[in-house]
Amino acid sequence: TDNSFFYTAPEMVDGLGVKVSYTPSGTGRPDGTMSWNVEYTGIEGLTVGYAQDDNGLSGTSEIEYDTAYVKYAFGSFTVGMQEGEQDQKGATTSDDEYSAFGISYQVNDDLTVSYGTNTLEKSGSNDQEAQALGISYTMGSLGIALSMNTVDNIANSATNDRDAYQLGLSFAF
Repeated sequence: TDNSFFYTAPEMVDGLGVKVSYTPSGTGRPDGTMSWNVEYTGIEGLTVGYAQDDNGLSGTSEIEYDTAYVKYAFGSFTVGMQEGEQDQKGATTSDDEYSAFGISYQVNDDLTVSYGTNTLEKSGSNDQEAQALGISYTMGSLGIALSMNTVDNIANSATNDRDAYQLGLSFAF
């Protein structure tokens, strides 16, 4: 049986949320897995959070991850940022850092334009960098979305770059 435990604390302060997850040790997992998140939404349009996770494994298989994020919506704009770090215990070259930024602008009820970028820095290799530009238009039950994406150094390999374009069409009934 799965003895996992998940707890969401009641709001003690307006807009402050806490979530905790724990999975006890077991086969293939010498230590319990512990994850938690704190998020604040007490100011209109603002979300700020921090989370940590320990996978409960041992030696060089043990990985700790932490991330912090902020998102703010004001007027027709929404802006978000995230920073994260992964630390593989016992391995000196396996620390990774992640950063992301995104912004969207709702031109009107039907048209939205967005841009996002992120970087994955792996110890001892090239940084993977990605950018995306998106446009979406909704007309009644019809939705059209276009995105243009560029990724350099996919999987942190200097010889693996790609550009991609995506067109989506959706109908709601």
